[in-house]
Amino acid sequence: MRSPSLPRRNPINVMRKIASRETSFQANRSFTRSNAHEKFKGFELCAELDTHDPKASQLKLNFLKKRSKIMEITAAKDIIFALASSGVCVAYARGVKGRGNHRLCFLNVSPYEVVRSLFYNKANSSIITVSVYKHDNFSSLNCRSTPLEYIRRRDPG
Repeated sequence: MRSPSLPRRNPINVMRKIASRETSFQANRSFTRSNAHEKFKGFELCAELDTHDPKASQLKLNFLKKRSKIMEITAAKDIIFALASSGVCVAYARGVKGRGNHRLCFLNVSPYEVVRSLFYNKANSSIITVSVYKHDNFSSLNCRSTPLEYIRRRDPG
């Protein structure tokens, strides 16, 4: 016999609550969050690339000379592009395992250019950079397409 203090539950309501919990957005999100570490479990560090080189850089703006986080990484055939949050964009030649990668060039063709985004155009094998410049107060976006062959020759301009 049931205790008088416990409420009587309708089995249909219980099933409805369980079904809504299992199919709700929050339940799915918590499941995804709990399995996030499984996605990257097999990853291991292959190489370290440094975008910061005070001797090689001809950049004039102070914030471009400081280290900053990498925001975008793009791979195009045998070249790796890294775009830092400061706006510095660097191209690396992808090396063979054991020989390492080496820097080809900076994609900032002007000392006052800040690269905001980077795209690989497979149709004509080029990199599209979206930049802003100091001379117009970083207000207008400029797009430039640079063939990968020019970058391999270390001439992005």
